[in-house]
Amino acid sequence: MKHLVYGLTSILASSAAATAVLHYAAALGQSARTDVVTVPAVSLAGTQTSVELILGPGIPVLAEEAADDVLEPSDQDFVDDLTARAQAVRTGTRH
Repeated sequence: MKHLVYGLTSILASSAAATAVLHYAAALGQSARTDVVTVPAVSLAGTQTSVELILGPGIPVLAEEAADDVLEPSDQDFVDDLTARAQAVRTGTRH
């Protein structure tokens, strides 16, 4: 699990999802684009939720390690989608 730090808040997400967000944010920043993504997350109560983030140039986001969680969700569909979006941004194609 990782904390995605965005503005003045922290979002708890799977390690794979947090890494995908960072890679997509980097691709958007390099191409001077923005996008809104809905990140699967875990609430303070420990339940599944989602958080919408705007990503783009000049919008800082970072990921820091959280305590290991054996119940870490599998967000493979989200990760695959952001990976495809990042690739499309890098190659200048539409996703």
